[in-house]
Amino acid sequence: ANGDGVAGNPTYSLPTVSTFTPTVTLVGGAGNVTPVYTTNTGRHFRFGNIVFVDVYLDGDGGAEGAGTGQINVALPVAANASHPGGSFLVGVETNGTSNLIVGGAIGPSATTIALSIQTILATFASFTGADQNNVTRTIRLQFHYEA
Repeated sequence: ANGDGVAGNPTYSLPTVSTFTPTVTLVGGAGNVTPVYTTNTGRHFRFGNIVFVDVYLDGDGGAEGAGTGQINVALPVAANASHPGGSFLVGVETNGTSNLIVGGAIGPSATTIALSIQTILATFASFTGADQNNVTRTIRLQFHYEA
């Protein structure tokens, strides 16, 4: 949409939604097998220098996850060098009948978001390949960051 048509008033454009394939990797650890999903979709839009992201990974697409490597998901656009680091809540995960809250960390200039899971009320731990080792598995993320 554009401005209101009055001379001198600014015009603006609404952001459009783009799709991307959110690649999953395991970082560090040992015995890693990256989980594969039947549904692997991502959408994002950029409003100024803020990127809003929606990721949906679901289903048994083959290999179940294994190992102690931390799950990372590729970002659609690299983070800005001045993006503040730190963790924040980003979504939920399912592994069999287990459902846990997912946190994420995006550092300056990062190209991935590193995931963690809430294990007890005030504790987060690395979200590893072994945490996605069931044929029923899902990762659902919604977050934003500075690009």
